[in-house]
Amino acid sequence: MKAMLRTVLFLDAALNLALGVLLIASFWSSLYAAIEVPAPSPVLYAQALGVAFIGVAWLQWHATVNGQLTATVAKVTGHINWVTGAFVLGWLISGQLSVTGGGKLLMPALGAVLLVVGGILVKLASSVRTKERVQAAQQSGERVRGGVVSDTRRDPPRDYYEPRDVDAPRGARAEPRMETPQPPRGGSASVNPTPVAPAGTTGIVTPVPSDTAPTTNESTSSVPHDARQNPHS
Repeated sequence: MKAMLRTVLFLDAALNLALGVLLIASFWSSLYAAIEVPAPSPVLYAQALGVAFIGVAWLQWHATVNGQLTATVAKVTGHINWVTGAFVLGWLISGQLSVTGGGKLLMPALGAVLLVVGGILVKLASSVRTKERVQAAQQSGERVRGGVVSDTRRDPPRDYYEPRDVDAPRGARAEPRMETPQPPRGGSASVNPTPVAPAGTTGIVTPVPSDTAPTTNESTSSVPHDARQNPHS
């Protein structure tokens, strides 16, 4: 249907271009006498109307190429054409427009063509516009439904969190942690205690040498003097 609208729009553009050129040449009285059509007066108004018709034809030609403008331009120019044709037929029917010879056939034919072509453009433009709106609504609905499904499949809801989600960003696996042993609670452990041998019968306490025991004379000074003497001697 849009291809048919473009075809009718192109033909109407050619018709409007011919009418514009004819109105601009309204100062050429012999031309109007040859086609037996009354010359417009004053010439200035006719030429201004001719420029408007040429502008409409140019706009229609661009609308046949640009699909986004086709329906809108066809509807607007269609209304312009059928109104113009109605005015031409109204003047002829009223008898206030005197035509002779071939003009009696040319003018009614021109009014009828403008009226019919304008009505066809309006009808086709309305149909194409309605169809485009329906298609746009369907496509938007499909995009909305497709977006909901794709989001659900891509990111399903989870009711729990894995430990790695806290330690590392998504896509990276957290490294295992190395924990150091803690000392037992309730007291501090002694480091490298010096073992002491049990006291003998003589009562002399002899320290067992170790790696951490002092090697100087201070090691014997730590034992009391009385403990080193034999009480039975």
